[in-house]
Amino acid sequence: MSFSRLERGVPEAHGVSSKGLAAAISALEGFSSINSVMIMRHGVVLAEGWWHPYAPQYPHKLFSLSKSFTSTAIGMAIAEGLFTLDDPLSRYFRDKMPAELTPRLEAMTVRHLLTMSSGHACCPLAAIVHSEYRRDWQRGFFAMPLAYDPGSRFAYNSTATYMLAALIYRRAGMNVLDYLMPRLFAPLGIAQPTWDCCPAGINIGGWGLKLCTEDIAKFGQLYLQQGQWQGQQIVPAEWVAMATSKQISNDMNKEPDWKQGYGFQFWRCRHNAYRGDGAYGQNCIVHPASELVVATTSGVGNLQGVLDVVWEKILPACHKEALRDAPAAQRALHEHLNNLHLPTPQRSALPQLPVRNYSFTIAKNDAGVKQIDITTDEHGADVVMHFSQKDRRRVHGAVGRWHWNAQGFAPEPYEPCAATMAWLAENELELRLCYVEAPFVVRFICHFNDDGSAQFEHKANFVFFGKPWPTLTGTAMH
Repeated sequence: MSFSRLERGVPEAHGVSSKGLAAAISALEGFSSINSVMIMRHGVVLAEGWWHPYAPQYPHKLFSLSKSFTSTAIGMAIAEGLFTLDDPLSRYFRDKMPAELTPRLEAMTVRHLLTMSSGHACCPLAAIVHSEYRRDWQRGFFAMPLAYDPGSRFAYNSTATYMLAALIYRRAGMNVLDYLMPRLFAPLGIAQPTWDCCPAGINIGGWGLKLCTEDIAKFGQLYLQQGQWQGQQIVPAEWVAMATSKQISNDMNKEPDWKQGYGFQFWRCRHNAYRGDGAYGQNCIVHPASELVVATTSGVGNLQGVLDVVWEKILPACHKEALRDAPAAQRALHEHLNNLHLPTPQRSALPQLPVRNYSFTIAKNDAGVKQIDITTDEHGADVVMHFSQKDRRRVHGAVGRWHWNAQGFAPEPYEPCAATMAWLAENELELRLCYVEAPFVVRFICHFNDDGSAQFEHKANFVFFGKPWPTLTGTAMH
């Protein structure tokens, strides 16, 4: 299978103002860390940008946007007769349930998993992974107490989506990724998706999928087209309608776009729109009335703010008829999009950059770091962290630019990162790491003391499902 590219076009030809889109991009630049954006109308990409060092070719963690893809697999499986919406889960998972079933457990159905109404008071994932069930999430899911009757109350639950992926595994005999390859990803020209697995080897469903920004946009366009792609019905139209309609109330939430109702792993939005979304601003937003699709990847905390930009900047830029050509505005938009970048550390006004070699023995710490070696010159810095004799992680940061590395330190130690560095003062160095397949940006700040000791701060913009790194203390090795 080969990668297929979406059609590109000029905004005004599709009734969209280039000046309005430029204003939207400027608004997105006001957030801490937007990674990418792609804006489509009428099935054509009108604007796209990546904040360097993010780039089009890098797949990106989708977090809970993965849920909408799991939902799609469920809709396909129902159409193939593998199960029905209202089948009780006890029909397929009796071996993972307690010996005696409570009435609530007996009542739980596939529909309840899809609508986040399994009856749990909250997502039990953290409780499961810190319990005796940490290697058997299915058994753990059914062992956790049910506070409500299934179907009676919305409570966001990533483990419920995991159970949907486990249902595909049981009924189709394969992981949801393998199930979707010939049915969804191949027809859309999505070449190499990856999906994390639980300890039992089952795709986790509720998160863990990685796709490129253009892949997210294709998925949104597929749903906008009622499941059709290039003349082929990929997803049943009935499923698209149900999945993106309000199936359960979620008006207990505070933010306006989190209280418009929930479908089958899709959020309803204001303006009669809907979206799949994930932590830190991974979005696939569809506004059917204007035939608009917006895909974003990001590392922001203000998720509602990103959606507000869509409603307040992008949507008003869309008009019913084609607009007069605006070459100057189009050139300005193109230049704007081609010059997006994440901020880099501000270099100190030192007359000469220090050229030094350091090695530090690190005091015992929860991160498991034993030793840190640092070599600096006028071009950048090499930092090597020793976790064991076999586990040594090296990152090179360049002065004034991002340097690509095959791996970083944390929170994604074995994933690629770009790094840049600067001397903040004569005794203070910052290595900034951007994990280009995730929203994580880390400031690794080294404080060198006159007595030969050092402190190392590891400041991540977000910590997902883990603990922040401690400040490390080092003693110079002689």
